[in-house]
Amino acid sequence: MPRFHRFKRLRQDDRGSLPVILAVMMVPLAGIVGGAVDFGHAVSERTRLNTALDAAALVAARAAQDADAAGKSDTEMRTIAEKAGADYFNAMKNLPKDAAGRVEVAIADRVATISASYTASMPTTMLGVLGVKWLPISSKASSTVSLSPLVDIHLLIDVSGSMAIGATAADITKLQGRFGCAFACHDGVPVIDTVTTGPWYNRKTTTTTYADSFDWAQKNNVSLRINEINKGISDFVDSLLAQPSSSKRLRISVHSFSNDLSQIVALTSVLGTAKSALPKTPSASGEYDGATHFTENMPAFANFVGKPGDGTTKPQKLVIIATDGVQDPNRTWTWNTPLRADVRPFAPSDCRKLDPNVQVGVLYAPYIDLSPDWGYLATLGQPSQIGNSGTRFNDIVPQLKACASTPKLFIDASTATSIGDAFKALWDTYKLARLSK
Repeated sequence: MPRFHRFKRLRQDDRGSLPVILAVMMVPLAGIVGGAVDFGHAVSERTRLNTALDAAALVAARAAQDADAAGKSDTEMRTIAEKAGADYFNAMKNLPKDAAGRVEVAIADRVATISASYTASMPTTMLGVLGVKWLPISSKASSTVSLSPLVDIHLLIDVSGSMAIGATAADITKLQGRFGCAFACHDGVPVIDTVTTGPWYNRKTTTTTYADSFDWAQKNNVSLRINEINKGISDFVDSLLAQPSSSKRLRISVHSFSNDLSQIVALTSVLGTAKSALPKTPSASGEYDGATHFTENMPAFANFVGKPGDGTTKPQKLVIIATDGVQDPNRTWTWNTPLRADVRPFAPSDCRKLDPNVQVGVLYAPYIDLSPDWGYLATLGQPSQIGNSGTRFNDIVPQLKACASTPKLFIDASTATSIGDAFKALWDTYKLARLSK
């Protein structure tokens, strides 16, 4: 048979061809099926690694917050947070041997931004038939966390004549017993104490001269409101200084007010300055000195405080007003009868002169019912001016509570262990309110 016809017959004979075709197709089919298995394993492993990566980013964020609270520098904070995140990721079980995890922390404007990533390779099984020995997998995760915010604390301290009232009922009794008045007036009028001791045949007379009744009180163990307030400020500043990284994120200013507004401590991050420059003794208690011009002084104070920020590039702001809460035009009301109506509790609207986003705390140094003192009965002992059933004296607390940003930011100092504790309680309440937002 000619060669041509033999090849033609072979080409036309398809007996036994299916096994050959299947054999030829098995290689790509095995690759496809095996690839699906290998890819499934890779997806499962990638999901496991991604979960660990997300957790590592959160661990780094928490470490950054803790380092900030511990007063670490930004450089130290980054190092600590990056190590914490990387250690967490690298400690996971059955980590691919070539897995490379990275955690980077950037800090700007009191915000830490964490960027985490990894690369790894999964060994294949069936895909090896096609020459694919490894499947690369990778992913990224990020997290941001606010660090301790910047906060400006502004103290506004009442140093009017009424802050020379005895701090307790016992102190008032001592003052009334010596002067017939609950006030220790810083008015420059000398006070002379003469004490005679010994039997009649050998009596000894000692004379002590004091600059005024305020000087007498200070040297005879009589505590006045201003003494308690100043000690409270000192204790409060100590508590702030004890907080980690306080100088990095906190500033403080101190103003006093009576007839006028006075800046005692300009806004500073050197918190201890507020301890070394405490408010002066109460203003003199002459007819025109020692007044309480809260209404008149608040616009200037509000302008000084200004608008708060969000605590990142611009500080949040907390104002703490320490006062007995009574507006007093001046002492001429003792003979100028119409002015007695102006001896009244503070008006909450005066506190609203501050920017509405400024948080206002009020520390109330309780005004004590001085009945039957005639001056008290002629002023605070008169009927309520805001429609309450009691007297103006009974209006003080409701008005001051309305002055505070929230009821919890009002503290009656008589309910606290000390004035310092009252200041600290206001600060703690402010922090809790801020964190809950």
